[in-house]
Amino acid sequence: MNFAFFEDKPQSLAKDFYIYEYLQRDETTPKEAKALFGMVHTMNIRFFHLFAKKMDNLEYKKISKCINLDVTALMKEDDECLNIGINIAKVTSLSKGQLPFIKPRITHNKELVNLITLMESDNVYEATLNSDINTFLTLFNGSITAYKAAIFNQQIIPKEQMDRLATSSRFNYLAYNVVQNDKLDNVQRSLLHVSPSLHVNAKALFYMGLNALKYDEKAQALAFFELSAERSTRSEEKDKALFWQYLVTKDARLLERIVQDGDINLYSLYAYEQLDRPLQNIVSPVLEGTHPTFNVSDPFAWIKVMNKVYSMSSQEVETLAQSFKYANTLPHYSYLMERATRYTKNYFPIPYPDEIASYSIHRQALMLSIARQESRFIPSVVSTSYALGMMQFMPFVARDIAKKEKLEDFDISSMFDHRVAYLFANLHLNFLERNLMHPLFIAYAYNGGMGFTKKHLQAGAFSHGEYEPFLSMESMINEESREYGKKVLANYVVYRHLLGEDVSIKNLFEMLLIPSVTDRFRN
Repeated sequence: MNFAFFEDKPQSLAKDFYIYEYLQRDETTPKEAKALFGMVHTMNIRFFHLFAKKMDNLEYKKISKCINLDVTALMKEDDECLNIGINIAKVTSLSKGQLPFIKPRITHNKELVNLITLMESDNVYEATLNSDINTFLTLFNGSITAYKAAIFNQQIIPKEQMDRLATSSRFNYLAYNVVQNDKLDNVQRSLLHVSPSLHVNAKALFYMGLNALKYDEKAQALAFFELSAERSTRSEEKDKALFWQYLVTKDARLLERIVQDGDINLYSLYAYEQLDRPLQNIVSPVLEGTHPTFNVSDPFAWIKVMNKVYSMSSQEVETLAQSFKYANTLPHYSYLMERATRYTKNYFPIPYPDEIASYSIHRQALMLSIARQESRFIPSVVSTSYALGMMQFMPFVARDIAKKEKLEDFDISSMFDHRVAYLFANLHLNFLERNLMHPLFIAYAYNGGMGFTKKHLQAGAFSHGEYEPFLSMESMINEESREYGKKVLANYVVYRHLLGEDVSIKNLFEMLLIPSVTDRFRN
């Protein structure tokens, strides 16, 4: 790959990935880096640091240096650097005695100066309570946990004040994060009897419901869950709120409501099983032949298709889908058809089955479940973090596997080949399943890493309790891994069914509370 490679490529995450790879070469020149900077589709801080290192731009180099410094280091730098790197979280890590030294130096952020003035008050809690809603929420949401605990967790915040805060959409962030933080128990109690305005969204209401259950306020929890279901904009979000109402009341009519909308998720699968109903609304096409012109391993080919799709009507997308009605483009066909039906149909394709036919049904289901969640099986997809291909391997993980397997001359672009993706996934799952036996925990580790999963399990998650294992499944701090795990587990149940080996989701839930059959970290 040389610089000319980039000239005709559309701006995209795929192009960003190749730019990122190119910038890491020793021979890449500052002039090339400057030209590539203008080609970036999505800039992130890691990408920016790499550009700053490579380019002859002193301003970028200074921003790159200052933005990551902690507040102690920032205070030793010049005012320009301080203003680049300072934020509310860093300020709230200072003692009150340090505030007068930093405030005069902040020249580019009037809001932060005003907050520091508030923080200098004799009684910061009272001063913040008497301030406007925006000021309160800016300080609370932006501060570190230790500051929140020291200032806002000393007593119950009055209901009148909480109701006032709940008239702002920024209250959603407060509610969600407070419920996730047991160091803020008094603020959690302050949430119990909030009267939610129309600005409080379904997600915040759901976690306020969980919070109410923690304090055994079941009637209040049900009220929050009911409101969450009403305000949900996605089927899974609504089903989750209905499911938790069912856990509290055991009213089977709630299970009936869950299966009505036809969405397939963890909650609807449980409802189907409890109601002894066959699974509905699952589409798993079987196609034949090879697309005559489309290169499934070219990361730019699918981007060109999707750039057109975004402006198409549902009917136009369905027509386009027919041109991908071949075995090797089954993922693309399924993706387009699901989009054409506005996701009212649940597509669970099994692409490239010959590549995994020799594996156990469990392993096939697990690989398909992960691939569906990671990429919808598109072999050439690139994520915002530059995870690659159908199984979304980070380049460093793929290279590590290639090294261990002694694959000489390994090219990272080979991760866009579905055969390599399946092979590497099987090898990686062999590693994960040395210590993890439950698909949910395997999914956590695939997404968040083995170390993260081990720490989470050993911290006390999935212990016995009235609402377990569901409470542990909903309260994991890492939102990405939490939601990812639930989706992969639902996929796993469906794929086991499609592969002719049904599995009980109720049994899978019960297994989560038996460490001896789920993992080797808690034995």
